[in-house]
Amino acid sequence: MPVAEPTSPPPILSDEHEADPYATYRLLRSEHPIWFDESTNLWIVSRMEDLRTLFKHPGIDSANYEVQIGQFHGRTLIEMEGKEHTAHRRLLSPFLHSSGLEDFMPRIRGAAIGIMTPIVQREAAKVSKQLIAEARDRGEQDGACQIELVSEFTSVYPITVTREMLGVPDEMQETVVRGYENIADAISNMAGDQEIHDRAMATREELRAYFMPIIVERRNGDGRDLISMVAQAEIGGLKLTDEEICAFLSLVIVAGGETTDSAIASMFRLLIQHPDQLREVYEDRRLILDAFAEQLRIAPPVHITLRHSAEDVEIAGVTIPADSMIGMCLASGNRDESVFENPDTFDIHRADNDTDRAFRASADHIAFADGRHFCVGNSLAREEVEIATNVILDAMDGPPWLTPGHEAKEVGHWFRAPAELSLSFNPA
Repeated sequence: MPVAEPTSPPPILSDEHEADPYATYRLLRSEHPIWFDESTNLWIVSRMEDLRTLFKHPGIDSANYEVQIGQFHGRTLIEMEGKEHTAHRRLLSPFLHSSGLEDFMPRIRGAAIGIMTPIVQREAAKVSKQLIAEARDRGEQDGACQIELVSEFTSVYPITVTREMLGVPDEMQETVVRGYENIADAISNMAGDQEIHDRAMATREELRAYFMPIIVERRNGDGRDLISMVAQAEIGGLKLTDEEICAFLSLVIVAGGETTDSAIASMFRLLIQHPDQLREVYEDRRLILDAFAEQLRIAPPVHITLRHSAEDVEIAGVTIPADSMIGMCLASGNRDESVFENPDTFDIHRADNDTDRAFRASADHIAFADGRHFCVGNSLAREEVEIATNVILDAMDGPPWLTPGHEAKEVGHWFRAPAELSLSFNPA
């Protein structure tokens, strides 16, 4: 009996892959666990075991970020290794984890309420509560309010939170948003569009010109904003330079915005598609983090993150040559059949994706990566998503539903999330 030839996966940058990346990942895991993708010049790694091995392999580093991200931000924690990385992580981590975030909780909640309240007021003014109640009694959904969650909330919220944490004035919102959008576009600019690159470089200089005087001023102040805390932080005599702080602020604006924006939108898309689980979350808010943890597993905001091979590295019987770029396929590892039962099923009660560990380095999923470069902002993301979800659902009398005629779907090759998500709801 003839043996079937392995099927070649579609290129990562192809329309076929974007239409259903999870089909590509299943094929990669089953037939090509280590695959060289010519469209990106990346060695794509797709199985959980291999991904975890490489994240902790001494021959794998993050030198790729010097070109991929460093040119737009400056030198940051994510491209550092060894003692330098350890020292900088110790300096920054306290401000981005639970105890260090306590001062910012009121600001985060205030940002969410400040965005949601005028939306509800605008929509509620269109229809009377009496008409809504009468329609609901008839089993109808006519007259409900609507929110386009991506453009009206998720794309605005994390940037507003960041501005509040940095302690910069309201009029800086436009500058911060522009920095977020331009640099995020450049990081995912795999086609090498020069205009996108130039716009991001101009934005870097704009942010630097704005932040540098503030950093100098707040080094000796008594502020409780993130800039003041980082500027005054010291461990073992080490302080961050003005340039390092400026690069960190730029990274916070982009990295925090992109992932939180996508995570909230993706979580609501999944819950809307599973109304029984949405009802559970609406009625018991303790389940929000369970839903978030499961969203991170089944539909992470970042599908592929990059690493660099400092030497020849053998993995799964394949040698990845030295000085190669490696595509660590987080979204594939998170659906690995050898790790998760029914991996393509969204289940907020999943036993093999423990919520208690989901926001720590021991997480069952790898949406925050793994090893020494495990995402330093994971706790901030957890707090932002939980607070935002509570505020959104508090504004609604019952769970929302997908606006008739709207198709909720993911888009993107590298970063993936709904481009829009139109929800209907009855106001609280």
